[in-house]
Amino acid sequence: MNGLLARVWDSDVAYSFRTSPVAVGAALVAAVLMVSALFAEWVAPHNPFDLATINLLDASLPPAWQEGGNPKFLLGTDDQGRDVFSAIIFGMRISLVIGVASVVLSVIGG
Repeated sequence: MNGLLARVWDSDVAYSFRTSPVAVGAALVAAVLMVSALFAEWVAPHNPFDLATINLLDASLPPAWQEGGNPKFLLGTDDQGRDVFSAIIFGMRISLVIGVASVVLSVIGG
């Protein structure tokens, strides 16, 4: 197994990947997004599915950097008072499951 890893590390594809800052940066961003989606309960500041934490008085708030925005809600809130940033993080989990399921089904079907 050690020989296989050494051969992969020394391959042309791995060298091209290692020397391309764009490829390395894209891989880092993808890794951060995947980790945040997998650990959404701990990463997201609010749980958009917890009805006890939703407050209708927080509905339709703008993002935190705009006038009237609340720093508690980085990207603002929707019309029901749910945090948009947290909803995006929890939504990434669903997108990952759909993507992995489609790849698995295509491998099985192919």
